[in-house]
Amino acid sequence: MYRLSRNWLTPSKYVCYTICQVIVVTLDVIGIVMLRVDARTAKSHVYQVTMFLVPRMSDPNKMVRRAVVQLVMRLMQATSPAIVIDTLSQNVRHRSPRVRQLTVDMVTAALLTRPRNEFDLAALCVGVAVPALVDAKKGVRHAAMECVAVLAQALGAGKQRPLMAEIERQEAAEPRRCDGLMAAVQARLARRQLPSVGDDGLVEYAVVVSSPAVPRGGVDVDWVRTGSSSSSSCGVDSPVRSDSFEAKPRSTSPPHSRHHACGIAAKSLSRLPWEREPPEVGLQLFLTLICIYVVARSNVC
Repeated sequence: MYRLSRNWLTPSKYVCYTICQVIVVTLDVIGIVMLRVDARTAKSHVYQVTMFLVPRMSDPNKMVRRAVVQLVMRLMQATSPAIVIDTLSQNVRHRSPRVRQLTVDMVTAALLTRPRNEFDLAALCVGVAVPALVDAKKGVRHAAMECVAVLAQALGAGKQRPLMAEIERQEAAEPRRCDGLMAAVQARLARRQLPSVGDDGLVEYAVVVSSPAVPRGGVDVDWVRTGSSSSSSCGVDSPVRSDSFEAKPRSTSPPHSRHHACGIAAKSLSRLPWEREPPEVGLQLFLTLICIYVVARSNVC
């Protein structure tokens, strides 16, 4: 008979797993509410919902991040991609590389699944794609390269001037930091490969950025590699998943002090998902959406 490890289902792991499920269900409920209410009400809550999602975007647990992406897609369906992305684009300069990478990935997923006339493509070049290309982290650069490929395809042949002009402006503004950026982008576009969106809504990268032990794969791959700190999204088998984020060094603390199951820090175990910082946004948003949902259901009945 198989023997189960003593640590297979410790109380801390059970609590972490339960909280992960609560977060996912909460995000699902918010998504259902946003689809049920009228467009005007949904648009008035776009900022609240996106601010509520920011702490969830940096969650190491894949299940939570997938729920975040699905909620953003629902939010775009309830309002419009332009409104949602305009708010999300602020996260391109967020302090967390996970938030920055997932923000770019959600823009890529939206471009792949929604009509191009719903976007301000020039604004995406300026506000999302090019700033992420010069990010310090490899994972963010990798996501940006895939986003640029989709943007160039959406702009169309001979109409890529907004993208190229912003890259030229970036190179002129920071020549040392951005040296080789245009060549890297042109090399990526020359591949004529686009990422795809999986059944779960996550982006699957078309170009694999291999580990340093593997032979070099091109100017675009070299540009991604120049980012600091190796990312777990690099060097994995194709297709590269956007749910692979930067690997953190393992803790040297004893096992009994770890609360990393489901990727939730120990200090957060005493809080419900809508009680994370900032509290006035989380709790108010959840209560507001529940009230809206109840009113909508009563009007239907």
